[in-house]
Amino acid sequence: MLFANLNSLIATRMIQKLSETGLLDSVHEESGVVYLATSKGMGFVRRYLELQALISPELVPDTKTNNPNRARGLTF
Repeated sequence: MLFANLNSLIATRMIQKLSETGLLDSVHEESGVVYLATSKGMGFVRRYLELQALISPELVPDTKTNNPNRARGLTF
């Protein structure tokens, strides 16, 4: 939240809603909780990027370098 410059209350609500809808999952580690996109969440992002590419291709990020799950070895 700190690095994204998000208000903690707003971020907590967003994480809760994403978890409730099955788009996000949590993993408890020694260093704390890590949130990862589920397969449903990754599918949502993939479809969103496809739609965005149709509307404004110049706004679609390079998913190979901007993948939030790349540290876990997950890819879209």
